[in-house]
Amino acid sequence: MKKKRYTLLLYVLICVKLFLFYLFTVGTIKIQSMVSSFLWCSLLVVLFATFLEKQQFLLYCVLSGMFIVDYLYFQNFGSLPSIKHLLLLPQLPKVGSSIKYFLNPVSLSFVADIPLVVFFDKRYLKGLSQREKRAEKFPLLLMVLCTAFAFFPAFTEGLKPMQFFNKYGLVAYHIYDPVYLLSFEKHTAAAPNPPVVQTQRETGKKFFGIAQNRNVIAVQFEALQNVLLRRTYNGQPVTPNLNALLEKNSIYFSNYFQQTGAGNTADAEFVSLTSLHAPGDRPAYEIYGDIELDGLVRALKRARYHTVAIHGNTKSFWNRDRAYVSLGFDEFFGLEDLNPDDIVGMGLSDFSLYRQAVEILKKLPRPFFAFVVTLSSHTPFILPENLKTLQLDARHENTLFGNYLQAINYADRAFGYFLQLLKAAGLYENSIVVVYGDHAGLYPFNKESKQLMSEWLKEEYSYLTALNVPLIIHVPGLGKSYEITTVGGQVDFTPTLLNVLGLKCDLKVCVGRDLCNGDDFVAFRYHLPDGSFLDGSRFFTVSEDGRIANSTGFDANTKESLPYYEFLDGYKRAMKQIEVSRHFLESLRGTVTERVETR
Repeated sequence: MKKKRYTLLLYVLICVKLFLFYLFTVGTIKIQSMVSSFLWCSLLVVLFATFLEKQQFLLYCVLSGMFIVDYLYFQNFGSLPSIKHLLLLPQLPKVGSSIKYFLNPVSLSFVADIPLVVFFDKRYLKGLSQREKRAEKFPLLLMVLCTAFAFFPAFTEGLKPMQFFNKYGLVAYHIYDPVYLLSFEKHTAAAPNPPVVQTQRETGKKFFGIAQNRNVIAVQFEALQNVLLRRTYNGQPVTPNLNALLEKNSIYFSNYFQQTGAGNTADAEFVSLTSLHAPGDRPAYEIYGDIELDGLVRALKRARYHTVAIHGNTKSFWNRDRAYVSLGFDEFFGLEDLNPDDIVGMGLSDFSLYRQAVEILKKLPRPFFAFVVTLSSHTPFILPENLKTLQLDARHENTLFGNYLQAINYADRAFGYFLQLLKAAGLYENSIVVVYGDHAGLYPFNKESKQLMSEWLKEEYSYLTALNVPLIIHVPGLGKSYEITTVGGQVDFTPTLLNVLGLKCDLKVCVGRDLCNGDDFVAFRYHLPDGSFLDGSRFFTVSEDGRIANSTGFDANTKESLPYYEFLDGYKRAMKQIEVSRHFLESLRGTVTERVETR
């Protein structure tokens, strides 16, 4: 009797925690997925209660630990962790502030009861009766095996792990994840020959060469979303300096979208500087950090530019110390090379970074390409009180939404200071300043952020709005400003910039195109399933279960839903971009591996 009560207690607690996980993770509450998760948990509880009764508490601790890790990871990245992410554990201390922010009552509820369960476990073990005879357990063993066998066909569908989660639930995802990694992913990564792709494109005439022979200062602006530009909060402009940049001598790409994967900021760098898609579920710099890539940096070096990267974190963060060498940068200045006089959040404050960057730029040969990566507006966007200037409503204080507005406002002030320093140093007139957002700061998968952003915008806060980041090319002396509404993404950064500089895009493989003269198209990855796209007139989202027939799409102008077969041409184009990138990168990685093995 004690055995049954103890098992029932553990089972009820597991079900409550599972329900809490689904309740507080937006976008994942699907009946099939939830029911499947409860069935898997039931199967595991029955299995342990019958054959491993002394280890029931161990199962309970493992599942509780899984719930809290999954919850924290989802709140930060909008997906679930994979065993392949164990390689990223060394990066954990550097994003500790983001994890700490989500250690709230909900997350702690997944493990807070364990000390109490320890008490019941000790009492249960004391009164545990002699094990039943094996023969008496055979019918139950047969039933468990039959139930497990019923799940087996799911493992033969070849779904990607997150598609498997959406269809079969949380527990099944963690069982399937290593199977996929060892079987399906290993098989697909070994594809021999890349598809044919147009690698050289004719440079269009619009804006061609308007910044020829000028220095290029590119700022990858942490977590900057397009929706913040030209917008006010209670009458206070959030980005006054960026707003002023748009008014004169700038080309503003308003339909520009992030295409990052699990590497977030580092993936934004990779995609922008190579015109290739990131792997998606693994950071590009971790996989391809040792591959010599013919991207923007080497194209500019062929045009006799001196190239330098500047970042306010340690050089090894996201493997940049090796990746920047592989991309072709002549110099890289990280936190070790700078004066750590003002640390905000994850690294050097934007004010200090910009100030020290200008001192570096003044000494460089001309023309130069400087790639500056900012940090102060990194999640969870917590600033010291003396750096906050926006007056927030009481209900927005200490929320991700309120912190985000304050952080972007601070980063905008620092950017305005940067422009002043460039002018004082005599660098402004002979340079162009390129600014783009690396990725969204607030995603709709966070329930609170979605609600507060929707209220502020007075419309539903969607993924399409979140993934829209700005791209601004500021050319002093241009005379006026232009807004280009062509739909594009970060793979288009390199060919667009080369066009403005009057250079031909002669990369070995380039899946992007010049947005000044190209058509409307962006292929999404990671935050939307592969094959999802926007082309100006249509928006298509591939179904989370991977089936095209279950996918949704609508006319971007009328919002009218259209059948899936109306989007097959765009789906094929998006998948071709992704596959061309993957095949090319894997072929290069194979060459590097062979070279190492033969030494």
